[in-house]
Amino acid sequence: MPTRARRSGHARGFTLVELMVAMVGGMFVSFAVFTLAKHSSAFSLRQARIADATLQNVVGFERLKADIARAGFLSTPNLVNDPNICGDREAAGYPAWLGRLASVFIEAVPPLQRSSEMTLNGIIPSRIVLSGSYASADEFVARNIIGGAEPTVFLVPNSLGMANINYPATLDPTALGQVFATGRALRIVDDAGKTQFGVIAGVTGGANPTIELEPAPALEFRADSGLRCGIRGHGKNVVNVVNIVRYDFRDLNDASLPEFSHMFRGGPSYEATRRELIREELDVTGTPIDGTLELIAEYAVDLGFSILVAPDTASPLVRFSGNDVANYAGDPVGLGLNAGPQLIRAVHAWLSVRSQEADRTAPIDPLVTAGPGPNLLRISVHPTDRDLPPFARVRTLQSTIPLNNQARETW
Repeated sequence: MPTRARRSGHARGFTLVELMVAMVGGMFVSFAVFTLAKHSSAFSLRQARIADATLQNVVGFERLKADIARAGFLSTPNLVNDPNICGDREAAGYPAWLGRLASVFIEAVPPLQRSSEMTLNGIIPSRIVLSGSYASADEFVARNIIGGAEPTVFLVPNSLGMANINYPATLDPTALGQVFATGRALRIVDDAGKTQFGVIAGVTGGANPTIELEPAPALEFRADSGLRCGIRGHGKNVVNVVNIVRYDFRDLNDASLPEFSHMFRGGPSYEATRRELIREELDVTGTPIDGTLELIAEYAVDLGFSILVAPDTASPLVRFSGNDVANYAGDPVGLGLNAGPQLIRAVHAWLSVRSQEADRTAPIDPLVTAGPGPNLLRISVHPTDRDLPPFARVRTLQSTIPLNNQARETW
């Protein structure tokens, strides 16, 4: 008994008070660790989202820059006033958008295509239409061209342009059709350097590849042309495709666009107001060509432009912005002889995208935040009041892109 008593006295344990103190202390430590981990995780996710928005902006903006830099390539900067054009753009059957073909055309995005957050924050983004040879960098030799009710261009199969699309090796019309797609414009340059345009109706492969054209606009031939220009002889004419591409804002949460449905899976109310910057190709009537729509940047909130114009050969470049852009980059049909896109030497562009999550409760500076353009830092996604939270962060890229393809156009 004395031995057992001594052993029991040395085998001490926790008292109830000590156990409660330890449990409460552990709970506080666990709560602090959980809170720290929660905020760290949320901060990491927010930074990942804005990093993703920035990366998308960079990739999309580089695509836009490349297309602007190529505007006017193997085309015309302004068909309305181009002295090298052969043919009458006002003739019956001349497609509307072919008759106003221009290297650069800038206009405001229509109100119905803007998001409510754009309207609420006073942002009026622009969209841009560019024309040039984007599908191929080559001119193709035409061994013969016939007119009439079924105009046809007969191509030289063993020319360099055909080799670059791997045609002579396969004789596959698919390769030919990818460049000379139906609805695109075909530029024809005769042996005197004069230019005219047709509309592609189809292609035929085989040993004698051809491009079929629509009857209108009618082709001009030197033998019967009163314009002292036109197609003449065999193998003395070259042709190339002309693409018309547009950068625009779209709501892609559309049942007709199932390929983008995975992007829309509920979320906050402002998720439904998002807009994306897209790129699509237009045919000569201004109608989007099926299968050409591409997503350029998600959560786009602004796209804007200013232009640098050479008013004459002796004066320095002049910058135009705002409503003055339309004086040179507007519809060329309504512009005078001493205006038009052919005088644009560079385009300054900026693209703004917001973060997916609205994670800020106040603007950085009301004066800066309220002004759209390159200085836009945050945008309110509140449904009715631009001064109320939540605010989403905005990332903007801008650059000045020279138009090298029309650097020497002075008419």
